[in-house]
Amino acid sequence: MSSPALSLDNLSHAYGTVQAVAGLSLAVTPGEVVCLLGPSGCGKSTVLRLAAGLEEVQTGRVFINGQLVGAPDLHVPPEGRNIGLVFQDFALFPHLTVCNNVGFGLRMTDTARRRERIMAALGDVGLAHLEQSFPHMLSGGEQQRTALARALAPGPKLVLLDEPFSGLDTRLREQVRDVTVEALRKSGTATLMVTHDAEEAMFMADRIAVMREGRIVQAGTPIDLYRHPASLFVAAFFGELNRLAGTARGGEVETRFGRVPAALADGTRADVVIRPEALRVSLDGEDSGAVPARVVSVHPLGRSTRLVLALEDGARVKARIWGLHHPAADAAVRLALDPAQAFVFPAD
Repeated sequence: MSSPALSLDNLSHAYGTVQAVAGLSLAVTPGEVVCLLGPSGCGKSTVLRLAAGLEEVQTGRVFINGQLVGAPDLHVPPEGRNIGLVFQDFALFPHLTVCNNVGFGLRMTDTARRRERIMAALGDVGLAHLEQSFPHMLSGGEQQRTALARALAPGPKLVLLDEPFSGLDTRLREQVRDVTVEALRKSGTATLMVTHDAEEAMFMADRIAVMREGRIVQAGTPIDLYRHPASLFVAAFFGELNRLAGTARGGEVETRFGRVPAALADGTRADVVIRPEALRVSLDGEDSGAVPARVVSVHPLGRSTRLVLALEDGARVKARIWGLHHPAADAAVRLALDPAQAFVFPAD
């Protein structure tokens, strides 16, 4: 395994009495995309700023390609770290063309090589035809891709992305994400990205580090975090949940939908959380072993449909079914649980 392009070692950082980052360690290898995921105020942007050199290290160390660039007694500024930066607002120079924006950070004096590098970077993001345009002539997606090309043009060992798609509408965001992840893969650079959008993190990242109150509470591949969340907080970050209360007995918790395995001591109060897609919905009479329910509301979402259902005791749950066919409102149905998508945690 290659050595890390970025290594954050036991970083802590405070703004006055507010502890923004607390004992955080993380490594990103060449060619890897890692996302810091968490709610506003969890410290993820502070971590990015410490990696970039936009904040001085108070406690801990920052290494880029094995070189110490940040410590309490050492601060290498951003321009000395061989990194590319893409911010939320793209930070393009309005008086420069796309071509000159992309070439702004290039230090080479050979005009032909400089031109070749600029056009290669623009080609990677599909903007070679707009080289003479100015930022105000571009769409939001084109501005974002210009900022990415500028970050990649010098051939940095590390690219840092701070909520790079937050200013784009949903449809454009999907298109630009495709271009961005392809360009990053092609460049082979290490990437650390900050986002509060779990779907975006799952789309972009090889690994996700979920943050809460300045700490990483779980890190792993997108599928690992989705299938094996370590806490209710992490589970909830990857989509809405049905939350049931119960008590552990004999390594299980009894729920309305049957018993769910639980690695908890007997008598422990537990939260059982169930993803909406974990509930299989069938018409009444088709599955006699399932739990009876009534459809309260139907919300078609294109590829899937979200259902709100009332159980016989009045409790309501949410289910998500795939495809174009769904039961009508007020229909009698039955619900069965896929236990692989039910998680048990000590009661919060």
